[in-house]
Amino acid sequence: MTASDLQKKNPARQVIGFLTLPDDIPTPSLPILGDVDDLEKILRAHVVVEVFIAGIALRSQSEAQAMQKAIKMCERFGVPFALPEQFFRFDRASPVNRIKSGDGYIHYLNVDTKPLQWAIKRWFDMTASATALWILSPLFLAVALLIKLTSRGPILFLQERVGLHGKTFYLFKFRSMVAAAETLKESLLTQNEQQGPVFKIKNDPRVTTIGRFIRRYSIDELPQLVNVLRGEMSVVGPRPPVPSEVVRYESWQRRRLSVRPGLTCIWQVSGRNEISFDEWMYLDMCYVDNWNLLTDFDLILKTFPVILSGRGAS
Repeated sequence: MTASDLQKKNPARQVIGFLTLPDDIPTPSLPILGDVDDLEKILRAHVVVEVFIAGIALRSQSEAQAMQKAIKMCERFGVPFALPEQFFRFDRASPVNRIKSGDGYIHYLNVDTKPLQWAIKRWFDMTASATALWILSPLFLAVALLIKLTSRGPILFLQERVGLHGKTFYLFKFRSMVAAAETLKESLLTQNEQQGPVFKIKNDPRVTTIGRFIRRYSIDELPQLVNVLRGEMSVVGPRPPVPSEVVRYESWQRRRLSVRPGLTCIWQVSGRNEISFDEWMYLDMCYVDNWNLLTDFDLILKTFPVILSGRGAS
């Protein structure tokens, strides 16, 4: 009944499918994707904005253990979840409201619930991005002209990135590389200077002359203000990864997708490409776990001198 009730109240909400708990009797008409042990695989393969754990913990010890396992997996991935009861242990998740909502469930988030601060953050994102786009429009025109006059190919580079809860979107950048950069990447993989699933080369041969300048001072990133205005990104948040990197993430690393990605974060003001991938992920987790508005404004202020100096850029 949970799925039908959810869709009645919100027809736009899509139920991906069902996973069985130990004492469940599968219903033939339901799209069964597996059992609770398959949850990690499902979270990796689909964009999941919330998991409903609809078992009854008091029914048996095996069911309670399976529900606890599902909770742990959701916490590890940073995916919101909902429970009908509160008889479980939590590592970091906290209830949005300790009283059951209209659907009979208590909903949990893996990030601190600060509704007023989150609302202010979104208002700031819209105001700041719209204002910056208007003020910087002459610079946009100048950079676009230089790119067009000095190399073949489009002015903008659109790349698929992974955002909040794994939902993909197209990120906008000024093109700083040759037009065939993506096809040439395969031949350069052996020169990768970063550990982990990311690809970084300090002196990337695909970068154009103009591209090297605009990358050094992060001018190539300015079109992402459009992504911020559209709500796909925020001014401050973990950088959005490409899908090929996310499929190689360990489960704990996917928790960085539990908040909206941003233009700048702790990584940008801590050395960028000068720090290792593991350190980068750790810094992102620190941001996710300790977020507040003061942190955002502090990071914005620290970002300007880093951009002007070009430190850690490649």
